[in-house]
Order: sequence, then C-alpha cells, then structure tokens
Amino acid sequence: MRKGWVRLHRYLGLTAALFLLLAGFTGSIIAYQEEFDAWLNPQLFNSPARGPLLGAAELLVRLEHELPQYRVVSLPLQHQVGQAVRVTVRPAGEGRGEDADELFIDPVDGKLLGGRIWGACCLERQHLIPFIYVLHYSLQLPGEIGLWLMGVVAIVWLFESLLGFYLTLPKLRPQSKALSQEPRLGHKTWWQRWAMAWRIKPGAGGIRFNFDVHRACGLWLSALMLIMSVSAVALNLHDAVFEPVVSLFSEFTPTPFDTREERGEAMEAEVAFIEVVRVAVGEAERRGWQKSQSSIFYNAQFGIFGVGFGGEDGLGPWFLYYDGVTGGYLGDYIPGSGTAADRFDAWQLPLHSGRIIGWPGRVVVSLIGLAVLVLVITGVQVWLSKSKSPRRI
Repeated sequence: MRKGWVRLHRYLGLTAALFLLLAGFTGSIIAYQEEFDAWLNPQLFNSPARGPLLGAAELLVRLEHELPQYRVVSLPLQHQVGQAVRVTVRPAGEGRGEDADELFIDPVDGKLLGGRIWGACCLERQHLIPFIYVLHYSLQLPGEIGLWLMGVVAIVWLFESLLGFYLTLPKLRPQSKALSQEPRLGHKTWWQRWAMAWRIKPGAGGIRFNFDVHRACGLWLSALMLIMSVSAVALNLHDAVFEPVVSLFSEFTPTPFDTREERGEAMEAEVAFIEVVRVAVGEAERRGWQKSQSSIFYNAQFGIFGVGFGGEDGLGPWFLYYDGVTGGYLGDYIPGSGTAADRFDAWQLPLHSGRIIGWPGRVVVSLIGLAVLVLVITGVQVWLSKSKSPRRI
C-alpha cells in the first residue's frame, strides 16, 4: 500500500512540477510587488509637485473634468506628498478610455503622471510586476481557464503536502517483533527513526543528499505549505470549491454581492462618490469605529459602493456598502467577525500574501516560494536518479 502512495506522490508531483515552479518563483517576487513596481516605475509612483494636498472631492472633480473618457472604479482617500494616487478606472463608454485601467495622479496639482492596463503583457517596466502577478494565479490565460488550472494545481499541492508528510512517517513494526527487539542495544524507537527525516545526513551526496533535502524541507515547512495551498484554493476556486467545502462545517453570511445579480453592462452611479464617503464617515463615527476612511470603490456590475476604513492591520479594511442609485445602506464587512466560515475566509488572502503580520510575513511568503522551487527541483532530481538506477536510498 505504501508503495502505491509513493508512486502517486511521485507522479502527481511530476505532473504539477512546472506549474509549481512558476507559482513559487512568481510568488516570491510579488510578495514585494509594491516595492518592486515603484522601483521600476518612479515616473508613475513618485509625484513631483509640492504643496497642499487636494481633497478627495476636488481630485474627483478634476478627474471627471480633465479625463471624461474614464469613470472612476476605486480611489484611495489617504494621500501623501511625493506619492502618486493610484486610481482604478473603466471606460466611460464603448471604445473610450480603453488604453488604461489604472491611472497615476499627482495629489497636489491633480496632473496625470501616466497610466497602464493592469496585468497587460509583457516585460516592459510599467507592465512587468502586474504581468507577473496575473501570471502567478492564472498563467495569463483568457477567461477563467487559468484560474481553474492553477486552482487544480493548488488542490494537487494540498494533497501532495499531506501525502508527503505521511510518507515521512516510519513504518510501524509488528508489535511482537518490536517487543523482541526492544532490549537490544542501539534499537531506535519510532520517534527516533522519524527524527532522522527532519535532518540531512552528514556527508550525504548525490541522490541521498537530494532525497534528504526534499524530505526535510517539506517536513519543516509542511504546516506553511498546507496554509499556502488551502489559501490558493480559496483565492482561485472560492465559489466552486472553497465555499461549498467550508459550508459543510459552517454557514457564510450573505453579502450585498450575494443578494444581487451581476448585470451584463455597467450601471452608472447616480450618487456622487464624495456623498457616499460623507455618509459612510458619519456611519463609522456613529458605530464608534476608530479608523479613518482609506478608500472607496464602485462596482458597476452590481451597482454597489464600498467605503473602506483602516486596513493597516493584517486582515485589511472594514467596509460599508451603499446602493449606487439610491445611496441607501446595504451592509458591512468586518474581517474577522461573523460565523466561523466568515472568519476562516477572511484569513485566506492575508495568509497567502503574508500581510497578516506585515513585513515579516511577506519575507516568509517569499521564502516559501523559494522553498517550493527547492522541493520541485530536488524531487525531479530524485526521480531522474532512481529511474536510471533502481538502487534504494
């Protein structure tokens, strides 16, 4: 039976090897996506003007007046001198504004510093980091093909992590044999034999070294690998796999996006962005939220505004939702609250990105990406060596 699990572990790993190599490499880069992006594109991220900052209302007015071909999708509400404001936009009409969906605006004078299509191909400086980000989770494939493909790879990764952990466990000796051998000097207990799997044999070389590195690296990082694989499934196949499985144990609280049907065409907001912010700030104060407003977005497919508060902590901003036509309150989102399913769901992106504990978490995530490369390379090397020589390790 164990030999069968070994073969399954081997061939599943070989099948997913190339995808895991790509995911590990790109994941180790995008752990620092904002820093790399700003370093590569100072002309977009650094604003030259100095002086008083424009308020959100004035900035929105200037955008509407000077760039009528766009409609604002999201806008940060906290600005800093010297740092451009990143505004997500969509075309105002058919054939208009299709050259960019992300604009960089100077927060002092409101001038346009540049724009790009986020995630567009390929290796130009302004496109490189967003391109790598999209490559990481969808391989840049059209529609949902890439999401499904990398989601299935994440499921394989999850199963491989569990199976790999199981295969590090020593075989149990028959009780009678174990009792007869127990008095013998030098006899190793089950725990002593398992302890050998956690380290690399001194002086090991060739296939033995690769095998020890593969086994020990996977064992030491097994918990982190499980966290990353589960969160990858949650992010890529949330509605198709993650939510149905988690719902077997706990119910999700419906959001305004769950109770509305997505429209085929964009629904223009009839309420001003700044009015929604004003109402949301009043509601946050009434609730006693000790967080300042951080961002606003408008989802035209659902006709829903969202105003974010805070976001400095690991789980991200709290949101208040409003109707795009009437301005009426629709609900809220407070990460880490609600049912067990809600809380578990809220942890997935912060865990996968490492932002749950700030900079240290992002460093850990980048190291996990590199560890995945080591696991894949050593696993393939062990397979190649054993295929040439059936000698046991």
